[in-house]
Amino acid sequence: MRNPPLALSVAAATAGALVSALEIRSNRRRARQFRFHPRDGDDYRDITELAAGPQRVLENAHSTGIVGIAESARLRHLRIRCEVTPTSYLLGRDLRRWSFDFLARHARTAAMHNALVLGLAADLPTGTDDRVVTLRPAQYFDFFCSNLLAAYDVYEAGRNTLAMRGRDLLLDHRRRLRGFADSRLANVVGVSTLAFTIDGRLLLVAQTRDNVGSPGLIAPSGSGSLEPQDASATPNAPSLQEVVIGGALRELREECHLEPNEIAESTVLGFGRWMSRGGIPEFCTVTLLKVTAEQVLRRTVRWAERPYVGEVLAVHVPPSSEWDPDAPLTLLPAENRHSASWPLAFSLSCLTDCMTDETWPQRAAIAAIVDQ
Repeated sequence: MRNPPLALSVAAATAGALVSALEIRSNRRRARQFRFHPRDGDDYRDITELAAGPQRVLENAHSTGIVGIAESARLRHLRIRCEVTPTSYLLGRDLRRWSFDFLARHARTAAMHNALVLGLAADLPTGTDDRVVTLRPAQYFDFFCSNLLAAYDVYEAGRNTLAMRGRDLLLDHRRRLRGFADSRLANVVGVSTLAFTIDGRLLLVAQTRDNVGSPGLIAPSGSGSLEPQDASATPNAPSLQEVVIGGALRELREECHLEPNEIAESTVLGFGRWMSRGGIPEFCTVTLLKVTAEQVLRRTVRWAERPYVGEVLAVHVPPSSEWDPDAPLTLLPAENRHSASWPLAFSLSCLTDCMTDETWPQRAAIAAIVDQ
C-alpha cells in the first residue's frame, strides 16, 4: 500500500486539530452555562431516618453516612454469593447532560484517572435470604459524574434557576433512599481495611489534598474502590466477602507498601452507605500483619501512589477494654480525630461493634494484638 501524499497528510492533520479545537471551545462555552453548588451543610437526616431496615447514622466533622446493622451481621456470619454481570453501567441521558462540565471543573484540581471499577447493582440480603448479589463493571468517571454529582445542585449560570437538584438522584417516588437495584447511579463499591502490626500499632494513611476520596484527611490503612481484578482473583463462585477482602488488601498493599506474605489474616467487619458521596456502598475489614510498625514506616510511598498518599502513620490505640462503640474516634490520638475521613470513622465504628460481641471469632486475636 502506497503512503498518501505529504500534502494530504498535512491537510488531514490540520483538519483534525481544527475539529478538536472547535470541540474544546464549544465545551468551554457550554460549561459556562451552568454552575455547580455543593451542599456542604446537608446532613441527610431526613433521608437517613427513613432508610429501610435497622441502621445507625454515623457523622464526623466532614461527612454523613449510615451503618447497615442487619447487612453487617449477615456479612460477618453467613456467606453471601455474588457474581459480576457482563453488562456495564451506562450513565443516563439526564446525567450525561452535566457530566462533561462537572468532570472538567474537578479534573483541574484532583488526582484521578478513569480506571475500571465495580458497582453494586443489587441490595444486600439480610437474615437467611440467600439471593445472589450482583456487581457490574463501570468506569471511575461514571462514579464521579453520578454519585459525586448527587452532592451538588445545578443552576443555570447568571440566574437563580435550578436545573437539577442532586438530592433527587438519591430518592425514589416516595422521597425515600433508593436501593441499589433501581438506582440510576454507578454506586461504585468502596472498600477499606484497618491493619494492625504485630506490635499492636494501627496503620493509617494521610491522603493528599488532590485525593478525590477524602482530600487532606486521614484514611484507613488501605481504602479505595473495588476493581474487576478483585473478583477475578477468586473465579470459582466467589463470595462477596472474598471479593471485598481482596479489594481491601490490594489497596492496603499499594498504599502501605506491603507484600502479600506480610499479611496474616483479614475479615469483613461491616457495610454502610456514604451519604455525602451519593449513598455509595462501603465495606470495611480488619487485617492482622506479620510486620512491625517500624518496618512499614521505613518504606517510602510508592511512586504510583504519591498523588494520593501523603504519608503512612502508625498510632497506638487504647486497650480493647476501653473501646467505646458510641465513640469510635477515641481509638485515635486526639490530634487525629478531627481529620478522620468518613471511611475511617465507619471502619472504627464497625470494629468497636464487633469487639463487644463475645461470639465474634476474631475478637480474641484482635485483643491479643492491641493489649500486649
